Amino acid sequence: MDIVRIIYHHEGDSWWAESPDVERWYAAGDSYAEVLQLAEEGIPFALGHDAELQHYVPADERIPA
Repeated sequence: MDIVRIIYHHEGDSWWAESPDVERWYAAGDSYAEVLQLAEEGIPFALGHDAELQHYVPADERIPA
């Protein structure tokens, strides 16, 4: 199974994500949870198969529960 890294960014009131392993894939939303869900659905769709996702969030960010 492929391992796909997803890098999350928090800017202002929104979150967005990108993957260095999936060319031209991005997701954006109002919350980390929303973007996480978009990644979990969108990466397998973009690849055409399942993958193991590794999520990376900036160390100074607090993720709301």
